[in-house]
Amino acid sequence: MFDPTASQDSAALITEQLLVFATIVGSVAALPVFIEFIAEVRKRKERIHLSLEDEPVSAFHPRLAGMDALLSSIADLVDRARHPETYQDLKIGNEVLIIGPNQSGKKSLAHRIAQMAGMDRIITIYNPRDSDALAKAKSLVRSYKRPKVMLLLPRIDLAYQQSDPELLTELDALIETTSERQNVLVVGTTVSFEADADLDNLFGIKLVLPGSDVVQVHRREVPPDAQKVHAEVARFYLAEARRRGFELQGIAEDAFYQRILEVVMNPAEIEDILVLCETTARYRQRSKQAQGLLFTPEILELTLSRVVVR
Repeated sequence: MFDPTASQDSAALITEQLLVFATIVGSVAALPVFIEFIAEVRKRKERIHLSLEDEPVSAFHPRLAGMDALLSSIADLVDRARHPETYQDLKIGNEVLIIGPNQSGKKSLAHRIAQMAGMDRIITIYNPRDSDALAKAKSLVRSYKRPKVMLLLPRIDLAYQQSDPELLTELDALIETTSERQNVLVVGTTVSFEADADLDNLFGIKLVLPGSDVVQVHRREVPPDAQKVHAEVARFYLAEARRRGFELQGIAEDAFYQRILEVVMNPAEIEDILVLCETTARYRQRSKQAQGLLFTPEILELTLSRVVVR
């Protein structure tokens, strides 16, 4: 007698066997792809390991010679990094670009700054052209809520020479987002530098070592309408500084504006100049070098040299 139930069970068994067989065949077929995926993940991790280091500042013992004057001249910047709460009302990114020839001690200078500023960690991206390393560095920086961290980018100019738009966007985003954190100081080093180029516009503060390869490009002429805007911007930021208690000493207001307008190319440079003037003036009052929060001709020229490389 025909048994429908037995026929259905047999069909179901055959179907299950076919599914198992198909699964096995599919797995075998996909195995090379899976192995390639695992190998790529391993290579990416190894590449990140080679491109990125997260170390305590105590692990570094920088040896510097002939930089005593430079270290003395940036005491205000070091104090700002050491005591960010004292300067928190000064809205400027904490990013510094060290410009100097090969083997001139740029990285050692960065390590010394980290020590002097009382920083806890140094996260170094040896290959800023590796997007995976950039992403990992951003994650590491975010994980440090209280410790003071230096994000060090040696030879950052190599990434800009590569001119990969996507990579440069990632690099710019990393620097801008991390430099806004009070406990983070971003330091890049470069052998070559061109005024008014991408690196110039990305880093608000520049330190130029002797013998640096600075391309002296002709700074474009600022049109009259833009000059008018620049003058208004300078007046605005000086008024803001005065509202916070800063005053001019030894220089007239018109001369102060005129000196700034002689060298700047955009409003961002004006803001950087005024905020750095505030930084130096506040440090000199804190260190008893001045009786008040004073903008002097000396402070203005020092600030101009840090913002506008000529």
